[in-house]
Amino acid sequence: MYVCGNCYAVIEVGPRAIHSSYTLHRPKRTPLLRTGMRGVLKEHAYTIITVAERYETNTDYYWFEYTLMRDHDRKLAFLSTYDSHWNFLEPLSGADLPKPASNGDVTGLSWQGGFFERFSKYRAKYNYIDGELHWQSNLRKGLDCVEYICPPRLLAVETNPYDQREKDYFGGTYTLPEEVSNAFLNGAAMPPRIGIAPAQPAKGIDPQRFLKGTLVFCVLALVIQIMYAFNSKKVPVFNERIYMDTSNVNKPVISPSFKLEGGTSNMEVQLETDVDNSWCEVEVNLVNEQSGKETAFVIGAEYYSGVSDGERWSEGDRMQKEFVCSVPAGTYHFVTTFSKDTNGPPVSIGLTAWWDVPSLWNAVLLSIVMALVAIVIWAIRRSFESRRWEGSNL
Repeated sequence: MYVCGNCYAVIEVGPRAIHSSYTLHRPKRTPLLRTGMRGVLKEHAYTIITVAERYETNTDYYWFEYTLMRDHDRKLAFLSTYDSHWNFLEPLSGADLPKPASNGDVTGLSWQGGFFERFSKYRAKYNYIDGELHWQSNLRKGLDCVEYICPPRLLAVETNPYDQREKDYFGGTYTLPEEVSNAFLNGAAMPPRIGIAPAQPAKGIDPQRFLKGTLVFCVLALVIQIMYAFNSKKVPVFNERIYMDTSNVNKPVISPSFKLEGGTSNMEVQLETDVDNSWCEVEVNLVNEQSGKETAFVIGAEYYSGVSDGERWSEGDRMQKEFVCSVPAGTYHFVTTFSKDTNGPPVSIGLTAWWDVPSLWNAVLLSIVMALVAIVIWAIRRSFESRRWEGSNL
């Protein structure tokens, strides 16, 4: 069968004559490709022999479909495009046909090791054709079409509505516009894609794979941290108690030197006070006497209590702790500067430091961060899939 590109007449070759019994229509849009174009796509050389514009009945959905003939064996393939998304499909036959399948409550097709979920069902007709068709068909009657997806792959099933035995299967993959341009348009710029296509693969990390990797990573991190904590010594390296009043507030105090032996580890500093309805804090500088490097932090405590409406209340804590991470071995001393509520009474302060303290916080915090990343990735993918299925008519 042939269709004239000027008058759109459908020309059929009968046993004794060439005749035209009906015509199609002018295209609604302008096709990007045209008949006679040649190019290499999916590692095969093709020639475009048909340009067709199809539409879904009772809707405004129109798309172009290009029939390709493979040069070396004349086998047919198809390029379909809608909203600048492209799919490459080939006819299926024989043992390669998909089989009915289900995944939980979802029914679909099984093909080449994948489960394809039904995405859309519609009746398609031809509005415009230019070129030749290597099959006999009444182009005005239309076909019942069902699409199944397993991104980036898809299946299309076309059935003659007047004879259910006439059924054609097509299998293919989502194809980037750049591939089509490089094959047939010498790399020319393509129109931007609109929305999410049924078989368009999601970009980025697969949430399920990332979650599995995160679980393995977190378990290993916890095991390593537990082993580290089991071998930790928690050596006391500093213990000082000071009575703080107005005479020594905001005056730096240099502690005696102490040695940290072994590899790099952490340090826990504990502040213990007797504040009552008041506060105090200590500005601490941990000084490495060999390198002169200082690690500064502030640790404070506050405690308030009273009676309100006959009920006793309290807030705050007289004891606080601070962790210092990644402290290398060496000789150190503290430079401490104390401060307190100027209107409060004198305060008794105890400052104690331990070296190489067992802790699981590193692994726990790392696991929390990885879990948050996994949640973000899952939310992005869920949003992508939600937008994809907005285009389904099922």
